[in-house]
Amino acid sequence: MENDKFKMEKVVVNGKEEIRLQGVIDEDTDFASLEKTQGPLYLNLSGITGINSLGIRGWVNFWKSHSDRPVFYVECPPVIVRQMSMIPSFCGHASVVSVYAPYICNHCEAEQLVLVESEQLSATPPNISESFACPKCQAGEMELDGSPRQYFAFKK
Repeated sequence: MENDKFKMEKVVVNGKEEIRLQGVIDEDTDFASLEKTQGPLYLNLSGITGINSLGIRGWVNFWKSHSDRPVFYVECPPVIVRQMSMIPSFCGHASVVSVYAPYICNHCEAEQLVLVESEQLSATPPNISESFACPKCQAGEMELDGSPRQYFAFKK
């Protein structure tokens, strides 16, 4: 079900059916349409822009009662990664395929999200660049915005 704040869209990516979630997960979010899909469920979360405490509760409760099929989280934005790292039950039984890591320039404060794939996530610690040249100002270094240990805590 869709509302003005939240939308779900089916797309095919590399031959796999994916559900793209967009907007804010809150007390009005209804996940019932996810029940109508068959087979492994690939959820692309890159469009999630926010989640409140009631949205977190609804998300966790939904996955507790729907643990009978494989679920994969794809392109998780920082707002989702932070929830996965703080609330162990947020991931449910899902496998995390990829996440976006937030980087910030130490010179111009430009921000950039960098996709971290499952191969990089499987390493301990995750195999990510600690820093790289800022593409905007070319004078500073882009560094992970926060502690890698805290940001990737969901990998426990």
